[in-house]
Amino acid sequence: MLSAMAPEMSKNLRKEIITLHRKGEGYKKISKALHISQNTVAKVIQKFKKDGSATILQRCPGRPRKLTSRQERLLMRRVEENCHARSLQLAKAVESQTGVTVSRDTIRCTLQRNGMHGYRPRRKPLLKPMHKKAHLEFARAHAEKDGDYWDSILWSDETKITVFGTNGFKTVWHHKGEDFKEKCMVPTVKHGGGSVLMWGCMSAAGVGELHFIDGIMNSTMYCSILKEKMLPSLRALFQHDNDPKHTSKATAAFLKKNRVKVIEWPSMSPDLNPIEHLWGILKRQVEHHSPSSIQALKEVILEELKKTDVAICRQLVHSMPRRLGVVLTNHGGHTKY
Repeated sequence: MLSAMAPEMSKNLRKEIITLHRKGEGYKKISKALHISQNTVAKVIQKFKKDGSATILQRCPGRPRKLTSRQERLLMRRVEENCHARSLQLAKAVESQTGVTVSRDTIRCTLQRNGMHGYRPRRKPLLKPMHKKAHLEFARAHAEKDGDYWDSILWSDETKITVFGTNGFKTVWHHKGEDFKEKCMVPTVKHGGGSVLMWGCMSAAGVGELHFIDGIMNSTMYCSILKEKMLPSLRALFQHDNDPKHTSKATAAFLKKNRVKVIEWPSMSPDLNPIEHLWGILKRQVEHHSPSSIQALKEVILEELKKTDVAICRQLVHSMPRRLGVVLTNHGGHTKY
């Protein structure tokens, strides 16, 4: 039998229902004669009695929405005001203003239907107005620099890699109830299993020297690293950030004595330094080896760093004009890099 909502019901069939109804036939007889449900017959006749039309307006399939269009707009405004609000907070906000009780699932489905999806937030340094201003000034001063300029820079930075666990968020896919299967977990040990801190450098010509830092690095140690590792790799210009060890009087004196030209670097701008992405690539490669000791970790780091393709370094360095373009577009704010 045809459903009352079936779009297949023809205009002629609806006319037949009305004709039989006018002849005094009941719902049951009309249903049997036309081989359709009594519910369909009733809806067509009721519609005809109401407005003289036998056309049944079709309803959208699925369960009716809990929130009206106006209430959905209210919800979207609350999300725009606070994009960090949890679904439970939003549900309570909707209830307090509309009196409608909704579940967290309803909130999430409504947001997704309106193009809003939940993502793990990116972690970026806190930028104050002074930092944004410095970023803008740097971007404007270097926006017209050509490829030869960026190729002449030796980029440097310190980073840390741990022995156990991951060096960042990692997704694991598994079936329900497999949370504690060994293959689905990330192993940890007491006190973290140890880590290595290292200083490294790179240019468009490839990776440079690497130095593992033992203990706490001060300006004296830093100058020693620069002498042994930086000077042999130096091209025309040198870049490092504004860490106190990098800007100390002892470091400034060393750089001046060795006639090292240093780029004036804006604070809180790791997204402008292409070596940060080199570290990310290196850490992902190291994780594949799962080193279980500090010594094994150091060996893996050196091994993977040597494998780094020059093309990767060149590509990272040549991304500088694009990075500066985004800084200008975002008025000194964060970039995707």
